[in-house]
Amino acid sequence: MKAHAARRGPPPDVDEGDPPGLTALLRRELRPTPGRLGDSLRIVVVVLAAVAIAETFRIPEMAVSAYIVLFLSGREAASTVRTSLAAGIAVVLAIFVTIAVFMLSLSEPALRIPLMAVMTFGAMFLSRAATLGPLFFVAGFVIAYGLTLGDEVLGLALQPATIGNASQFELPEIFFVPPVEALVRFLLWFSLAVVVPIALLIAANLLTGRDPARLLRNALAERLATAADFCAGESGTERRLEAQAFEGNAQLRKLHNLAGVFGRDQRRPVWRASLIDDITRLGLLLLAWLRVGSDNRNALLPAVGACRRAERALEGGEAPGPEPVTITAAGATRPLADAITRTLRSIYETLAATAGTASPKAKAAAGSPERLLAADAFRNPEYVHFALKVTLAVMICYFVMSMTDWPGIHTCIITCFFVALGTVGDTLHKATLRFVGCLIGAGLGLGAILLLMPRMTDLGDLFLLLAPITLLAAWIGYGSERISYAGWQIGLAFYLVVLQGYGPTISMYTARDRTIGILFGNIVISVIFMTIWPVSVANVVRTHLARALEQLAVLVDLGVDGEISPSARSAAATAFGQAIAQARAVLVNDPFETREVRRAARRRPIDAAVVEQVGLLFIPISLILDLRADSGWRDLSEPMRDAIGAHHQALAGWFRQAASWVRSGEGASEVIDGLPEPPTLSGAGDHLAALATWYRLLHQDIRKILDEVGPQPQPAMAPPVGDALHAAG
Repeated sequence: MKAHAARRGPPPDVDEGDPPGLTALLRRELRPTPGRLGDSLRIVVVVLAAVAIAETFRIPEMAVSAYIVLFLSGREAASTVRTSLAAGIAVVLAIFVTIAVFMLSLSEPALRIPLMAVMTFGAMFLSRAATLGPLFFVAGFVIAYGLTLGDEVLGLALQPATIGNASQFELPEIFFVPPVEALVRFLLWFSLAVVVPIALLIAANLLTGRDPARLLRNALAERLATAADFCAGESGTERRLEAQAFEGNAQLRKLHNLAGVFGRDQRRPVWRASLIDDITRLGLLLLAWLRVGSDNRNALLPAVGACRRAERALEGGEAPGPEPVTITAAGATRPLADAITRTLRSIYETLAATAGTASPKAKAAAGSPERLLAADAFRNPEYVHFALKVTLAVMICYFVMSMTDWPGIHTCIITCFFVALGTVGDTLHKATLRFVGCLIGAGLGLGAILLLMPRMTDLGDLFLLLAPITLLAAWIGYGSERISYAGWQIGLAFYLVVLQGYGPTISMYTARDRTIGILFGNIVISVIFMTIWPVSVANVVRTHLARALEQLAVLVDLGVDGEISPSARSAAATAFGQAIAQARAVLVNDPFETREVRRAARRRPIDAAVVEQVGLLFIPISLILDLRADSGWRDLSEPMRDAIGAHHQALAGWFRQAASWVRSGEGASEVIDGLPEPPTLSGAGDHLAALATWYRLLHQDIRKILDEVGPQPQPAMAPPVGDALHAAG
């Protein structure tokens, strides 16, 4: 046994890798992409329309109306409409709940504060534990925000009435009505401030939004074009294939689930989930060809025309024509050639079967109804921990705002809701984006107040001011998750500074107070999430990576005792892909965690490259399963089939043990030294040679991963000083 075999090592640490430099990151994130300009201009138009209606009918909280457009805008129409409708319903219900709370506790502040805490906790718990989590999140935010603004409005109504510049007051009439009526009137007007932009956003997306079916069709056609270019031997296609493999198919499946919402795109093949799997699988098979058949690229030339015809059929919504030709090869590339042929034929069959058929909604299989709560809703302590941390942050900000009699910093409460995420890295990432976006937006707003507001006279001038800043915020917001929230925050801070009333304003106090509130909220939420039950990105990545390894165990175990079930194989492959995609998504925020949270002693990092290597283990395992399902498998001798089955059982057990090690640190020695050796396959024939090659390559890939993430050897302990001196003497 090796020297380190007796040690129990901790699970490998997680690192995002080497993030790009700031300049390169901004250049990549801000470059034009298809549809980005159109989406940004749509947001500009909707924001201007919402502001025009608010100015005309003197609806309060105009800045909130403008920001809701940014906050609810998605990358395609279906999700935007769904989210907007759900948010609108949640907001209206939350307004009535807020009124009910005030009815119960208007004269009892000591009762209102506990009710606010309980409702915040309940909403944040359900936002994590319920399938309709975003609705509970929006409702909880509106209730807490409405209670804080209600206190402010109630205080104004109790003050002696004065008449000044009407542009400085959102509802001047609240000075002349009873306090209770003023409060109810404000909350009802506030609900209108939310419903109006939601209605405008829904209308705009129904008329001009991007259909997810069209986006899915374009994405699949692009992958087919990349496959055709690779088969033709064009340079640079390897990088494109690797990028698509790293991206996975999670986003494609999301578009597939939304593709039947509108039914405007009559090209129906794109909704077939099997088509997504086949095209993704084709790219992985071509990547595998680089390993064992790079000197035989000419064998792939017949696939060029097949991929081109499938691409044209996908774009035109018609049948692709005759079946593709057969790809032939020998040796280790033979199973690859057979798999590519089968995949192309499956793509053709799907395109031919679905060309011009009924809508995906009519064809969708009826599934079991979703649960209201997650299966571990009352067993997973992380849900309760998250809700308690957010509630504590909100109440701290509320008490500071109340005790200092400084209502202008109520943005600290908004910050606590919208910055709080599950892990320390996620929270600090969002807090950083919010901090940077706040400074940029507030700076632009202050510059507008100083230089432009004194010269503005009508609504057209206001539109000229809002349009370019909204376009900038939307453009950044449609970047990746690395920077998108900074764009929305630029818009929010700018609107809060500039849209203070119903006319030009020169007040600098509001800009100062709201900026301070955002910064204070960032500090509170960051300190709480770093010190109380901190959840590291590393732990979340380990959880997803362990799930991926468990699904690999399921795949390896298939067919040991019988025929390979296509449905079980598809389910395991889908679950594996989802786990890898979730690990990639969470890993992005690992650099934002503090060293104390992120690092543990003597652990080598699991970075994005290692996650990708684990993801690529699917290729040799899938090819081995193809070979086991091939007719050549039945020609093998009984002892050889038994030996291969025993190896599969041992390898599946090893994957489960590796999953346990990644998740908890148990059994490091067994994982490092217990990897089963590939089976010894002797005999003639391409089938046996191909099996031996892919078993060997799978073993090499796993060993390479272990070398990167295994525990570091312990350094030799230096002898005590006294012993050293004694030895020297």
